[in-house]
Parts: sequence; structure tokens; C-alpha cells
Amino acid sequence: MAQMALNEAGQHGHVTGPLTAQPSPSRGSVSRTTWPIPIPVPPQAQLARMWLDALAVSGDEGPGAIGDIPMGTDSARRFLTRQSAALVSILLGSPFRPRQAAAIGQALVKADFVGAYVLGRSLRVLILRLPALLAATAYDDAAHAGAAGVVGDLEQRVAAVTEALANGYVRALRDRTLAEQESIRRAELDAQRIISEQLRHQALHDPLTGLPNRAAAFDRLSTALAAPGGGRVGLCYLDLDDFKAVNDRYGHDAGDELLVSVAERIGRVAREQGALAARIGGDEFVVLAEPSPGERGMVALAAAILVEVRRPVPLRIGWVGISACAGVVECPAGSPGAATMVADADTALYQAKSQGPGRWAVFGSARRPAR
Repeated sequence: MAQMALNEAGQHGHVTGPLTAQPSPSRGSVSRTTWPIPIPVPPQAQLARMWLDALAVSGDEGPGAIGDIPMGTDSARRFLTRQSAALVSILLGSPFRPRQAAAIGQALVKADFVGAYVLGRSLRVLILRLPALLAATAYDDAAHAGAAGVVGDLEQRVAAVTEALANGYVRALRDRTLAEQESIRRAELDAQRIISEQLRHQALHDPLTGLPNRAAAFDRLSTALAAPGGGRVGLCYLDLDDFKAVNDRYGHDAGDELLVSVAERIGRVAREQGALAARIGGDEFVVLAEPSPGERGMVALAAAILVEVRRPVPLRIGWVGISACAGVVECPAGSPGAATMVADADTALYQAKSQGPGRWAVFGSARRPAR
């Protein structure tokens, strides 16, 4: 394509213009032939064509990579024409400042001309074709008459400019690669952090209900009981009444759906009171309050939870009713009773269950709410 452009333009970058219409010769006059008017093609346009062809057409290395031209042909031609104009200006400039060509190499990288063969093919075009192109332009184009003075050292100038362009390209590509590597490193760190947080969440939360699990609840309880300062800790141990009957009658899917709804209600009431709710297994839950609102406050918390649990639950199979019993224990952190707090809450729970469904009891007594 580049060779064709040169052939059509002649050896010195010209194209032919249309024939000019001539008036009919008058009688007795001598007819004259009008030849095509040559129209010069700017050197930057010729260079851009050669450059684009070199990147688009397969070379000695094999078929050109798809990424060698990262944009449409028209956009690539305009971009390369701008870079060619800058190159010509640097080459013919006085004083001669070849290092300015580094910006052209940087512009190539910024425009995503980063294919495997971009730099090599670009340098080949500049080194092999540009000196002859500019020399021809310097002699034939009056607009570039000032270039005649640099024709003698044009090849040396092209060598210096291409070296600066290559250095700018390599530095920009290196910086881009380092930035991409840093982005990859940060992405890997973020992924590791997210995975680590997810694994920690899974290790400390019940997969069905999303509540903290036994390990999280008992770890929190141990920390609260070991805290200095003599604060008080309250624990409410909950167990659903006759949950097995729901599984037997409606199936385990309905049972799981019921557990999710009940857990949401227990968790909501606990959060409203500043307490932590956890599912510790099966149909058993605990609610930890630290600092404790006192024995009366813990009884009120347990009663509020039991009221919420007793409300009918909408499931896919229909409305289902369920109730729960609760065992309450409350004591100062660091006291002798702290070591047996979970066992004491469990004992109070069974005291409540012995009185029937939907009851609560405080450790050491058998109380139930007024109906």
C-alpha cells in the first residue's frame, strides 16, 4: 500500500490533480495540451501510511498480532499522522532535540499500541523509509525548503530520534507493566483478604440461619467472663418445643425454613436489647448479654423472645405454630458461678420445660410468666 502510494505520487510524494477544462481554440489559434497538476502529499501523511501498513500487514515475524492496531483503521491513521507530524518536526527542527521523540513512544503505549511487533516494525519503517522520504521532500517541496540544510546528516538524526522513541516506548511500557503488576498484587491481596474474612465468617456462623455459631458464642462468653472490672453477664438458653414433630410431619425442608424464621426473630429481639443471639445446634439457641441488664432485665428479654417465637410462622406449606422454653442465669464475671454458667442455664431450661411449653425459668427456681 505504501509502495503504491509512492508510485502514484511519483518518486517524490506527488499525486496528480484533475485535468483543467480548456476553452475551445479560436480559428487560427494553436491548440495547447494541459498536463495534470501535481499535488504534493505531506511527508507526515506518507509516513503514516507506511507506518499503518507495517503494523497491519504480516512481516518477517509472521502474521501480525491482533493487538498491533488497537483501534479502527481511520482512528489509527489519524493517530499515526499526528505522531508522524511530530517526528518530522523534531527531525527538521533547529536546534535539533531528538529526546523529544520519547514522548511519541510514550504516546504509542498510552494509545495501546503495545502488540508484540509494534516497536520493531515502527523502528524499521522509520529507519529504512524516513530518510529517503524527507530527503525527497526537502528538495521538491518549497514548504520544507529549510530541510535541505540537514539532508547531509539526516540518517544520523533519524537514528537519534528512533533511539529516543524506543527508549520512551520501553520506559512507558515498563511503567505500565509495573502498574499492572501492582494492580494484580493488590487484587490478589484483596482476594486473599476477602477469602480469609469469608472463611472466618463461615467458621464462626451457622450456615443455615446466619447467626453466630457455638464456637463464636462460647468464645464471646469466655471473653466476657474473663474481663476485669467486675461486670455482670447474663445468659438465656433457648430450646424449641417439640420441633421434631414439625420435621416428622412436614419434612426437613419445612423444618429448616422454620428454623431460619425463628432465628431471625430471636436475633432481632436480642439486637434491640444490645445482646448477642447464636444458634448452638439443632433447635437450641443462646442469647448473651454483656453487660447484663440484671436478673429482671434478663427475664424480660427471655419473655420478649418467647412471645416472638410463639407467633405463627408462614412457611411454603402454610402457617406453622411453634413455641420455646428458656433458662436464664445471671452472675458477676469472675464469680464462682461463672465457671458453670452454661450448665446452670441448661439446668434452668429443663426446669422450664418440666412445666410445659412456652415457659421460662431462672437458675435455682422454677418460674413461669403470667398468662
